Amino acid sequence: MENKMGFVLTWVLGALLLLTLLFTALLHLPGNLRKHAVQVAGEVQKVYDAESSLLLHLEGIPQSLFPELPPVSAASLGPYERLCATSGSAPTVCITAVAELQGLGYREWHAGIQTYRESLRESILAHPALRRYSGNRRLFEAPGSSYLRVEDGDLRLHLPGSVTALNAFVSGDVVVEGETSYDTLRIYALGRVTLKGDVRAAFLEVAGGELVEVSGTVRFRGMLSARREIALHGHAEALYPSVAIAIGQNDPSVKLDGSARLSGLLAALPGEVRPGDSIMPAFLGEGRLAFEREVRW
Repeated sequence: MENKMGFVLTWVLGALLLLTLLFTALLHLPGNLRKHAVQVAGEVQKVYDAESSLLLHLEGIPQSLFPELPPVSAASLGPYERLCATSGSAPTVCITAVAELQGLGYREWHAGIQTYRESLRESILAHPALRRYSGNRRLFEAPGSSYLRVEDGDLRLHLPGSVTALNAFVSGDVVVEGETSYDTLRIYALGRVTLKGDVRAAFLEVAGGELVEVSGTVRFRGMLSARREIALHGHAEALYPSVAIAIGQNDPSVKLDGSARLSGLLAALPGEVRPGDSIMPAFLGEGRLAFEREVRW
């Protein structure tokens, strides 16, 4: 830890020194060019400051050592954590991270997953735009609201083209099919959940009942959870860092058949985590592994 802290501190100090030298050099440029260059350099400085703040936060180094750097805020994003650093009108730099895999007992896993599932359920049901339906529903067009509640029935989604977001609580089964691209797809179902066809989901959260099944050429990144079984068939692909957790006392299992792939965490609990897996949901552990970066101007 001391070696890592020393490396990070050296990196941050080195970056600050290089930017100071850059500003000094810019002062020798002529007139309008100097004004524009100083403005651009100032924006670059702010981005480096934000990135330095995030790096210090990831390594657990107190920000108090560098009070001139912007503060870091954290927000939950399903199995991930979103960390952002900004100050005033400066650009906002954000990273998305998961946790490093740690040794937890079954009770800790179970409590964490239950809390996560309840949080997903409540975030859907408590949304002010929630639209309620009763009985079986089959949708071929995007609904008027991106938040749905289906009581006393099943839900079948076969939507055209691209969908920005869809969030559904269903008391029965859910089938998602067709050739649809979702930016965000979040499902909480008391019954089984099936994804098939050529569905794409940039961010997916599924909390199913006994079974969650993914097949066809479905491609996603996110989290699957079920009380007994999760199965990926065909050419289904879960991009890094995705999480599939079947948890319960009724012989839980997680299966990959055919050419199906999942990069991330595959776990049936109680039992063993798949050998070689190194991540876990951010809400379960400490130590962050960043996998995505974004700068918002």
